[in-house]
Amino acid sequence: MSEENQESKPEGKQKTASDKSEKKEKTGPTYTGYDLDYFLAPQDLLKAMRKMDETGYHLEDITCLDIQEGFQLVYHLDRYHQPGRVGLRVIIPKENPKIPTISGIFPGAAWHERECYDFFGIQFKNHPNLTHLLLDAEFDEPPPLLKEDSARKDLQQICPDREYTPISADSEEFMQAIRNCSKSKNRS
Repeated sequence: MSEENQESKPEGKQKTASDKSEKKEKTGPTYTGYDLDYFLAPQDLLKAMRKMDETGYHLEDITCLDIQEGFQLVYHLDRYHQPGRVGLRVIIPKENPKIPTISGIFPGAAWHERECYDFFGIQFKNHPNLTHLLLDAEFDEPPPLLKEDSARKDLQQICPDREYTPISADSEEFMQAIRNCSKSKNRS
């Protein structure tokens, strides 16, 4: 074996100060894409979205994950005048996947909700037009992005090292965080 190959071959890996700083850097907008990321109880969704709208946020999109605990809906929001990307997560049960529509607050949500309906079967209560968006109108099979039980990951695998307890949309912590989101952060 040449000297060059010997030098590139890893020998027992030791933890260094830079390893610790790398772990610390696995939070924040550079790593996660979010300045704030909260779980909400489903019954707090509309209240939280109204508060986001009142503080100048716009909806970017809504995504859905089929996980062991149920369906995780992730609402991505940001604002133009003072960037501060926020992820609001809600988990709803698989047995009765219903949640209120937010299209009355953010009209563009109607499209994203229809997509979640198409691919995961999520029912958005009071949606103005909950019909298939991308699938054929006659489609009557199980939603195509549902996973087999053995393929579903749990929250710890998807969002390690974080708190899953829902925050109240009425809490001062939530409102203060939303108001101050990225005021002093360098997002570059």
